[in-house]
Amino acid sequence: MSPLGETLQRARQARGITVEDAERATRIPRRYLEALEQEDYSILPAPVYARGFLRSYSGYLGLDPAALLPLFPVGHVDEPQLAPLPEVQQPRTWSMSGIIAVAAVGALILLVVALYSLGQEGGEGAFLSAEPAPVEESALNVVLPPEGQAALVEPGVTQALPDLAGRSLDEAIEAVEVTGAGYVVIGVSGGEVPLGQIVDQQPLPGTIVQAGDLVTLIVSR
Repeated sequence: MSPLGETLQRARQARGITVEDAERATRIPRRYLEALEQEDYSILPAPVYARGFLRSYSGYLGLDPAALLPLFPVGHVDEPQLAPLPEVQQPRTWSMSGIIAVAAVGALILLVVALYSLGQEGGEGAFLSAEPAPVEESALNVVLPPEGQAALVEPGVTQALPDLAGRSLDEAIEAVEVTGAGYVVIGVSGGEVPLGQIVDQQPLPGTIVQAGDLVTLIVSR
């Protein structure tokens, strides 16, 4: 067993915590907690979710997630390979419903571009609701940072964007606001990931950002 699994297991046992206790507290399934301790990466989900599990579990045990993440292998999960479906040639016809759908998507794209422009001008944050509803029914809710937030960052000052995966939405927004950048929050179905936890981000960690830039936060909903 490498230092990663051994560290997690010893920290849990030192606190007198059972795997069941950890499962209830972190809302991470027991099989994933045991897989992290035993380093059985074959049963863990995609790396972006597994990293979030490791961050949450290590934080719960009182460990420093930043010290353990470098020990976690990147890209360990083999993505399922699906056999290609046979190609079916269909005549290209446009129905009225198809035209309406294309128009709705175009309107949504224009709205996202408009929000991005607002973020470039004022460092504002926007929240995109990604509920599984038809495109024409999707709603965009603009979330403004606290009044005077932009004044906290000196113009022209740049900072490296930290790794936000596994953090709560509030923690991630606070980290972005420190850089002076705006943000867009996209809610997605996280499966086994706890609600309100960041599963991905754009741009990637380490990217230099400043006031006027826009950061996309993908959160489990």
